Amino acid sequence: MKAGITRSIVVGWLLMVAGSAVAVAQTTAAPPSSPGSAPTRLTLDDAVRLALQNNLDIAVDRLEPQVAEQRVAQASAAYLPALSGNFGRTHQLQPPSNLLVNAGGTTTDGVNSTLAVGQRLPWAGASYSLSWNASRQTTNSFFQSFSPSLGSVMQISFSQPLLRDFAIDSPRQQLVVSRRNKEMSDTRFRETVVRTLADVKRAYWNLVAGRASVAVQQKSLDLARELVRTNAARVEVGNAPPLDLLSAKAEQAQREENLVLAQVQARQAEDALRLLIFDANAPSFWNEAIEPTDSTPVGVPLPDVDAVIQKAMKTRQDLIRARDDVANAETGVRFSQSQRLPDLRLQGSYGTTGLGGTQLVRTGGFPGVVTGTAISSFGSVMNQVMGRNFPTWTFGLTLSYPIGYSFDDAGLASARIQETQARSRLQAAEIRAVRQLRQAAWQMEANTKRIETSRAARDFAEQRLDAEQKRFEVGMSTSFLVVQAQRDLAQARNNELSAALDYVRAIIDFEALQEAAPAGGATGGTMTVAGGSVVSFPAVTTTTSPSSSGTAIPGTSTSGRPGGL
Repeated sequence: MKAGITRSIVVGWLLMVAGSAVAVAQTTAAPPSSPGSAPTRLTLDDAVRLALQNNLDIAVDRLEPQVAEQRVAQASAAYLPALSGNFGRTHQLQPPSNLLVNAGGTTTDGVNSTLAVGQRLPWAGASYSLSWNASRQTTNSFFQSFSPSLGSVMQISFSQPLLRDFAIDSPRQQLVVSRRNKEMSDTRFRETVVRTLADVKRAYWNLVAGRASVAVQQKSLDLARELVRTNAARVEVGNAPPLDLLSAKAEQAQREENLVLAQVQARQAEDALRLLIFDANAPSFWNEAIEPTDSTPVGVPLPDVDAVIQKAMKTRQDLIRARDDVANAETGVRFSQSQRLPDLRLQGSYGTTGLGGTQLVRTGGFPGVVTGTAISSFGSVMNQVMGRNFPTWTFGLTLSYPIGYSFDDAGLASARIQETQARSRLQAAEIRAVRQLRQAAWQMEANTKRIETSRAARDFAEQRLDAEQKRFEVGMSTSFLVVQAQRDLAQARNNELSAALDYVRAIIDFEALQEAAPAGGATGGTMTVAGGSVVSFPAVTTTTSPSSSGTAIPGTSTSGRPGGL
């Protein structure tokens, strides 16, 4: 009686599981990607090439070096010559404030123009200016000998710092830093390319793994269906209890669900690759099916880790950028040291003057009587200027120096601290880079061994299932043991698939880490198979992308899949 009740409960539970699994399989099936259209066959190199053309992250970061180039141009503009000029007219009526002024006041009208050019030189902080002035003035004053008078003045002046700003000044500091920042923006763009191409390669092999996972689940379902057919025949002739048939049907329903989940995961992997390589503005963006054609690399020789690390210390973009940060900090220290020096400058100027116009000729005592005029043209005025008939020059030194702990002292202390920080960051980045490369190399080695062991385990699982089925056919085994052997084979195939996928990821990681640091944190969800069902879990290893466009993973080929996914 109790055995009958227990059997009824088990049968009911199996029917419930089978019904729910079939319902899930019917409701979660996704529509085909592109009905009626041929899929796009892609090699890994094709995917890399399309990503370089269409990826939005690359397109955005490609503009950063151009922005940095304009900032260099802005800093260089400090050394461009500046041209200035003015033109004006003046009128003045001076009241009769003393006996020497006309009773109605003194009227003066003038026209004045100036043209000047000045430039800061990129050497030793020097600067110069050159100006030319021309004027015309009329007046009714008794004391002026020319009315109208024509005047011209040409003057050149210079300033040369001898201590502060001699070795480096603010414009030179800005120019040097902006050029290094331009190099740093190039390294950031390079890192974006490296990481994006690594994402493309990772997504490509995820899609290959997704398709392979679907094939694994389909084989497992085919075995379950064959067991259902065999048990149905045995139950019909009375050689097996109905419970064996129900168990087989429940297992078939579970594997149908696993197949549906694997198909969904494959389509998700296809969309992930689509977002990285295709033009989002294309009409067929969401409907274009992708068929990867490359097989996973097998038997890639392990690299000389020490040689790779030595090379990576020179070529990794984050380390290059960290060294530029140190150089910028050193430039800041040099500038701050210069600003602490006394401001001692050598300054000088030289000018010549010319005068002409209508000269009033006077006779008699003071102020004399105007008896005639003598006219000189503006050309004669310029001849006086160019002939240096009336020169004026100045030459001297100026000195200023703050007393006490000044703003520049605090700036130097801050600059030295920043230099120490930059050197510490560089050292830490170098240590991290070595550790990342060593771990990636170890991961490659471990995954190489995993491929061998998982392939052997899959062979043993196939042999065990074959033996169990033969024992079942002659009545020496049970349906439960056959189902268990089938599950073990599916798990072994999934383990082999996971090992191959982890191996190719390790290759991508090792290549990318030679040129760029990880993007920080996990790289996103990756796909694996566990326990006969497809699951998603966070990536353990943070990875970056290979740098060279169109470069396939070593060992990649388009012919066959021996030992691959």
